[in-house]
Amino acid sequence: MRVAVYSRYSSDLQDPRSIADQINAARDHAQRQGWTIVAEYQDAAISGSSTHNRPGLSNLMSAAGAGKFEAVLTESLDRLSRDLEDIAGIHKRLNFAGVKIVTLADGLVGKMHVGLKGMIASMFLDDLALKTKRGQVGRVKEGRIPGGKCYGYDVVPSIDERGQRKINEAEAAIVRRIFEEYAGGRSPIQIVKALNGERIPSPRGGPWNASTLVGSRKRQNGILNNGLYAGRIVFNRQSFVKDPETGKRQARENPRDQWLEQEVPELHIVPAELFETVKSMRLQSGGARPEFSRRPKHLFSGLVFCGRCGGSMTVQRIQHGANVNHYLGCSSLRNSGTCDNHRNISTAEISARVLEALQKYLLKPDLVELAVETYRRERERLAKEMSRNRRDVERDLAAVERKIQGVIAAIEAGGDPRALAARLNELEAERRKLEQAKPGKADVVAVHPKAGAVFAETVRKLQEVLGGGRPNTVQAVGFVRELIDRIEINPTPKGTPVEIDLVGSLTALFMEPSANRVVKTMVAGAGFEPTTFRL
Repeated sequence: MRVAVYSRYSSDLQDPRSIADQINAARDHAQRQGWTIVAEYQDAAISGSSTHNRPGLSNLMSAAGAGKFEAVLTESLDRLSRDLEDIAGIHKRLNFAGVKIVTLADGLVGKMHVGLKGMIASMFLDDLALKTKRGQVGRVKEGRIPGGKCYGYDVVPSIDERGQRKINEAEAAIVRRIFEEYAGGRSPIQIVKALNGERIPSPRGGPWNASTLVGSRKRQNGILNNGLYAGRIVFNRQSFVKDPETGKRQARENPRDQWLEQEVPELHIVPAELFETVKSMRLQSGGARPEFSRRPKHLFSGLVFCGRCGGSMTVQRIQHGANVNHYLGCSSLRNSGTCDNHRNISTAEISARVLEALQKYLLKPDLVELAVETYRRERERLAKEMSRNRRDVERDLAAVERKIQGVIAAIEAGGDPRALAARLNELEAERRKLEQAKPGKADVVAVHPKAGAVFAETVRKLQEVLGGGRPNTVQAVGFVRELIDRIEINPTPKGTPVEIDLVGSLTALFMEPSANRVVKTMVAGAGFEPTTFRL
């Protein structure tokens, strides 16, 4: 029987050798049973509480659906998943594919194992979370910090006293400076700009950002909100739950009466009076400043970058009397002061200039005609190359299959089973490698006769939309964004329009179903390489 081995361990704090131990145990079991291991999949330092973000499991399920093996061999059922719903789904899909689950702990897995073991594994996770929370609460009540490293403190190396911290005097001086300057009237951006100018490392080692200081008022994070600097641990402000659809953790604020506070005067860095002054100033500020609030989406969101530093250009609100206008400005300048591009451009101006450039340059009839012909030739070249590669792989596969049958015949004739089994495993590995390298069928033999007309009609409709001043329709937005790879804003002397570098492509205008997949493989040909226009 052909089997695939799956192994996993949960945390990067566990011994990585656990993977090797699981694989070795599975190999020994397979050898005793006379099974052939055709593949090995693993997920290292990944929790079994979800099936999301587990490439090893994902590859195993894909291979099972393709009939690569007849059974999955693993140490125990909870290696596949500790979630009751997930393990039932895995068992159901593998059963549909005709693949068994065999564990070293229980042998052949049936529905009873899935129900009982799945429930036990799920209860284990709940129990583990409860015990972990209980331990954290106990450490807080003893005046120890249950979380990770905090800027301004060092972890005391000790086996018995987990959570012990001591003040890092160099970092503590920066913390006091931040509080004093904020209380003195300096804005967060002014403070971080000065810190970056002096090349003082941020808590993460890179440049400082204003958000590092102000954090979230609701979640009470950020340096200016951290009660630990005033000698007070605040625990259980929020809890985390996993979204069953994505497997990602989401933070949820806990009710105020569930917060746990513990005084730790020996860890205070900022005087209590100064901390309360800053806290009062933060409350009186009336919430986040408009430029730090969620920005409205615009036609080119996520495509505009600063030509000076490469950072993203984000929207900020600038008020002129009763009117509020939206401008794009360098985020590096506003958040950390690490860029000197002070030029802004209104969202309306950039939309008008870019749309005009698309009509004037990217959609010119002669360029469209050249692109269609280049596209046709490239599609035909790729189709021929795929057919040729497929024939070569099929020839090699046939040769390997003949060798495999020869080894099987030798075993049946009484040859040395150990030596022949090793050779058989080598040939099986070679066959798997060839099957993975086998190209798909050449379904792009030639461009459809109407491809050029489709392209031209798409261009005509897009030009009508742009020319008619309707660029914000859903259809037009999709077309326009796919035509643009990147927009760079370059500063110019004050009083002159900023320079815009538009990097565009015509590939989005090919509307055939497989066109995008094919076009991305092209590396040559006029009309396909991204073209830069200076506006």
